[in-house]
Amino acid sequence: MINQRFLKRKYHLLPVLAGIILILLLFFTSCEKNNNNGDPSQPLIFSSLDAEKDTILFGETTRITAVASGYKITFNWTASAGDILGPGGAEVIYAAGPCHAGRNKITCTVKDGNDKSEAKEIYIVVE
Repeated sequence: MINQRFLKRKYHLLPVLAGIILILLLFFTSCEKNNNNGDPSQPLIFSSLDAEKDTILFGETTRITAVASGYKITFNWTASAGDILGPGGAEVIYAAGPCHAGRNKITCTVKDGNDKSEAKEIYIVVE
């Protein structure tokens, strides 16, 4: 027979491990596009920010894509609630749990090698 106290202790660590993994994923959400041979005079153009779905149920995810061009561009992602997952760059996955129900703002800031930046926002409704 399995000891019930052992099971309670074992599953008590799962939220801690999940939190550590999410923190590590968020830490790596900014990624530089490999454009080292670009022209420094190339202007920064942030064309669009689109989500695969604008409404999701908690526990679901949606892919968010930024379209931008310029000299040595980088992408930085933030969310008012929920989590930005993936290695970053021009495409990320947004996920939200039950505590994040409502209209959540996702912001993508694109910065180029000339220190110019532009930001766009998109809203995802979590039900």
